[in-house]
This record gives sequence, structure tokens and C-alpha cells, in this order.
Amino acid sequence: MMSENPESSSKVLQINTENVYKIFECNELVVLLFCSCYENPCIYESTFKTVSVKVSELYPDPGKVVIGKASRHGTWTEYYSTPHYSNLPFYYKPSVRLFINGKLATKSFISDITVSNIVSYIQKLLDDSISEISSICIPNNPTNAYEKFMIGYFKNKNSPDYQIFKKCSMVFMGDCQFYAGFGEEFCTMYSDNQNESLIIFKISNQPSPEFEQEIFSGDSSDYESLYNWGEKNILYSTSEITFDNAEEMLKDRPPSLILFYNPDDLKPVKRFKDNIKTVLKEYCNNTYNQINFLTANGALFSKHLQEIEKSQTDLPFLLLVRRGTIYQFPENYNVTSLMSYQQLKVLIKDFFTNNHNFKYYSNERRDKSRCIHPVYRFNLFCEFSSKPEKIDRNYMPDSVEDYFCVSLFDE
Repeated sequence: MMSENPESSSKVLQINTENVYKIFECNELVVLLFCSCYENPCIYESTFKTVSVKVSELYPDPGKVVIGKASRHGTWTEYYSTPHYSNLPFYYKPSVRLFINGKLATKSFISDITVSNIVSYIQKLLDDSISEISSICIPNNPTNAYEKFMIGYFKNKNSPDYQIFKKCSMVFMGDCQFYAGFGEEFCTMYSDNQNESLIIFKISNQPSPEFEQEIFSGDSSDYESLYNWGEKNILYSTSEITFDNAEEMLKDRPPSLILFYNPDDLKPVKRFKDNIKTVLKEYCNNTYNQINFLTANGALFSKHLQEIEKSQTDLPFLLLVRRGTIYQFPENYNVTSLMSYQQLKVLIKDFFTNNHNFKYYSNERRDKSRCIHPVYRFNLFCEFSSKPEKIDRNYMPDSVEDYFCVSLFDE
């Protein structure tokens, strides 16, 4: 239960080291505008003032929402510099971040900072983070195939377990689809379930040596317990990319590291998943150096892979994809070798480090035997894609954009 809220959401609050913990403790959702200390006043202050008024009208109850502003250099942000968010404080430009039940949301607010965008996003978080279902079956949607799901079955909407489930759905809404069903018959489907409610994590239609599904065995009325379980499953698991869901998978996402596998041999898929949760977990949710880990059926994409000089005999192999740019790994890299994932971690670290630096484009950095390098501009996941455009590796771009070689194709 939230303690009495000491502040009102009808004004923009200045968040600092003296009040931050009390504000987070007393409010379900805190929306913060982080401003540069060089901007006085911040160009978005008037926008946030209007947002605070509209939000206070929509959610007048104490403890629901607070709209605030803070300097991105505030020392209190060190509290949130955990391994998952190791690069706080935030970007040099104004940014909006959300703290849900005292925890930094896994996704940043990436839309334009306007009144309508912020208010609608808050409404989605508070009112639409969960879809209700009337049966055990999830609605069949091709664009959601292979997506991550968390499904909760509860006696009714007044259940304390459901309120905890809803809180978690707000935090992880950008990474996972949440569904809820109501009625006692749902909760008795699994004989080993010890809770009055039943919560399941799964990846829809996941091609895996074992169907990826896990039942929550902790106390479903304990927020920290469910949050930690959800974080482990949602952030450190992979999804399958297909022609149907590729646009959704790649839209506004970080670079995607994709394992193309032979459907007749799924052992590399399990190995890939296991190593993401161990060796590579730091890249699953990192503010700056984040990677979207995916798997892909090499047979399904065989014709397109031929266009970039990859055949079935090359499976399994890795590609890194970002905004239509395809990057290949060093010629001597073997995804099935014993040390391949320790080597992969070094390659990824080197890639992110050097993409901040113009020297990444020097001849030394382009050595195929040493680093991840761009090879084609090609929409590998569009069924009717045009022919790939091979990258001229002797071309030196004028600027480095977005940490990646996007500028290789800019006129």
C-alpha cells in the first residue's frame, strides 16, 4: 500500500536527492524530464506543465502519478546505475524516463516530447498494459508469433495477486505482451501450482529443443519476487524472427544479433539461449550498448541468404542487423567452437567501443579477421526485397551516426 503522498501531481515537481526516495516510495508512476544543466529553462518545461495538469485531471487519486523534472547530473541517479542501467545519467539532450513502483522502466520514452504523446503513453501504462482473455488460448496474431508472453490467471480483478501482476506489466510492457484471465477454473489447470493464481511465461511457437515455458513458483502476492522472476525471463530470453513479424521485431529497436540455424539441428539454438542468460546478459538491457537477440530458421530465409553469399552449409552462423545494414563476423569466427561465446563477448565490446570512434573506419578496423564489419545494405526480412547493395569498404564516411555505419549510405 502506498504511503500518504506528500506532493500533488498537478504541478511539475523538482526532483532532487532530498525528495527522490519519498516520491518514488509514494507513487505508482513517476514521469521525469531530465534536462541538461546548460539549459535554463529547459525547452520542454511548458510542455510538462500542461502534461501535469491533464494527468492530474485523469488520475486525481494520491499515489498514482507524479510529473517531475530533474538534472541529468543529479547524484541520486547513481542509485539506478545497476548492471542493467550502467550508463546513467542520461543523454546530453533532454529525455523522458519513467519510474514504475520505484524502478526504472526497461524502455525509454522515444516518441517526440509533446503533450499528447506523453499523456497517451501514461494512459497506456496505467490502463492498457494488460489484455484480457476469456480462454486458455492466446489470440492468434501472425505479427506476434514468437513474441514473449506473460499470462496470469486470477480469481477476479480485485485479487491482490492481479494488482501485483499489473504493476509488473507496466515495467515490462515494452518487452513482453501481458494477458490476464479471470475465474477459478484457470488456476487449477496445473496440479503443481501452489498459488491461488497462476502465472506463466512463454514464447509463442518457439522453435526450441524444449518448448520455452515457465510457471512462476514464488509468492505471487510479493512484487519483488514476481519482478525478479519476470526480469530473468523477459530480458534474458530470445524471440524468433520471421517474414511476418520482422517489421515489429526490428522497428525502433537496438541492433539485432541473429542466430541463423538449421531446423534439423536445434542444439545451437539452446546453446545460444543459455549463453545470452550468462555470458552476454549485460547486453540484454543496457542503455547505450543494448542488443536485441533473435533466432531465425535458415531454411526459411535460404533464398535471401544466398543473395549475401550464405548457404545452408554455412549454418549455424551469426549476423548483426541494424537499419537495413548487415554486418558479418570475422572469417575465423565459428559459432559452434568451445570458446565462441567468450570470443563473441569480446567482439561485441570491441564493436560498441570503436563505433564511438572515427578510427573504426580505418583500414585496420576493417580487417575481416579481427572485427564485426558491414557488408551489405539489404532488407533480409522482406519477402520482396530488392537486390542487396554491397558496401564499398574503401569509402570513408563524413560522420559516424547512431554508433553504426548508417552514414555509409547517406548522400
